[in-house]
Parts: sequence; structure tokens; C-alpha cells
Amino acid sequence: MSDRWDPRPRGRGPSRSAAPPRPASPPPSAPGRSGRGPSRWSTGSRSSAPRVSSSARPPRPRQSGTFAIGPGYPWPVVAVAAVVVTGLLAWLLLHRAGLLGLMFPVGYLVVCMLGVAMVRAEAVVVPALAPPVIAFLGLVIAAIIAGDTASSTLFLLGVFAPLAELFWWQLVATVACLVVGFLRFRQVRPGASPLGALRGAGAA
Repeated sequence: MSDRWDPRPRGRGPSRSAAPPRPASPPPSAPGRSGRGPSRWSTGSRSSAPRVSSSARPPRPRQSGTFAIGPGYPWPVVAVAAVVVTGLLAWLLLHRAGLLGLMFPVGYLVVCMLGVAMVRAEAVVVPALAPPVIAFLGLVIAAIIAGDTASSTLFLLGVFAPLAELFWWQLVATVACLVVGFLRFRQVRPGASPLGALRGAGAA
């Protein structure tokens, strides 16, 4: 009665019990929450590339050509500057004797040539024809600065007497400016005629 039938096979130990379930591993933390990566919501300063201001304009390129100076200015600006400079030269040097007196017509010629070289090539005809007008207005400014406006006779003598003495210099300045202006216009528009240059100046 002591020997009972054992259903388990002999020679084998007790059956292994089922292994307890492993604890679920925590989900991987998002970068930035555990300090491993940059946070999406971090407020730290970030180095950013310098922004180019929209108001900053690139410098205007210089004019191309043999007789061109500067980037090319509008002809009204050049004409006003030429009149002002000529007036100051006439006020300082007109009634001087000797070499100083000769510096005014030479300076007037240089100012007219610079005006043709600094203006835009499309509108070069206007300053090329302007030397007589520049001389007249410059002498008017010089007479006003010198105080020759007390009487009309004194004012007219202060303007037209030196203007008559400057006649040959005006002629030389006008011819030289016309030649240089036409050459500049031909560099921009090859094959253009003097009439085409006048039309181009009117369009500019």
C-alpha cells in the first residue's frame, strides 16, 4: 500500500516552474527631456547667421569707358555742382592779376570736362552743351557773393564784362565737351550719329 503509482516519469526532477514575467522597460525618453539631446522647447541662445539688412544697397559699379569717371551721376546733379564750383572760382580768382587770374578760366574748363566725364553716358549731351550756361550762372553767383547787386548797372557789368572776356574759353570748353561727350556716347552705343546722341539725351 506504501508504493503508489507516480504519474511523473522516473529519473526527472520536479518540473520547472514558469519564470516570472520581466518588468516592462520604461519607454525611451525623448531627446531633450533627459538631458541627452537638445530640447525642442529649450530657450537657450542659438548662434544664427547675421542677417543682411534689406535697406543696404550694394555700391553702384563704376562706369566703363575711357572718359568715364565715377558711377555715373544724373545730369541735373552734375550741372548744379558745376555751376556752384564755377561761381566760387569766379568769386575767388576772377579779378586776380597774373597767374591767379589765369586759374579761373582753366578751372572753368576743367570743371566742364569733369561734368561730361561724371555724368551718365545716356545723358552726356546735356552737360556737353552746358559750358556757356555754366559760365553765365557761375558769374551771377560770383556777383551776388561779391555784393554787386546794389544797382542793376553794377550787376550787369559784373556779369557780362567777364562773360565777354571768357568767350574764347567758353568756345574751347564747348567744343572739347562735345567731342568727349560724343566719344562717350559712341562707347555705349556703337555706330550712333550725333543726331542719335541728341535723341538719346532727350530720352534719358
